[in-house]
Amino acid sequence: MENQVFLPRHCKLIIEHTVSDGGTHTLVCRGRITLETASQFRSEIQALTPKHKLLMADLGGVDSVDSEGLGSILGTYISAKSDGCDLMLVNVNSRVKDLLNITRLESVFENKK
Repeated sequence: MENQVFLPRHCKLIIEHTVSDGGTHTLVCRGRITLETASQFRSEIQALTPKHKLLMADLGGVDSVDSEGLGSILGTYISAKSDGCDLMLVNVNSRVKDLLNITRLESVFENKK
């Protein structure tokens, strides 16, 4: 019998990759970005940043972000910039948006035209 690891529902992060007609890659995230899932968020984006000038992270389905998750989002954003890729947070859940406002990071992630 194989050993299987089941994560509690609250620890899960599901990331689906979509590509628009214009070729823009979007990572649609659902669940929580926490200590348990932050490395998954980071690694999925970092795998794509060297190949793209723009990536979008749709956080509409992310209902919770802890301090590790917030650090991961910020660190991934900075890493993407150094790879020449703009990481845009889109459709941000209101709870996550409140966290970005409280920590004064909303201006870092604002979509600049």
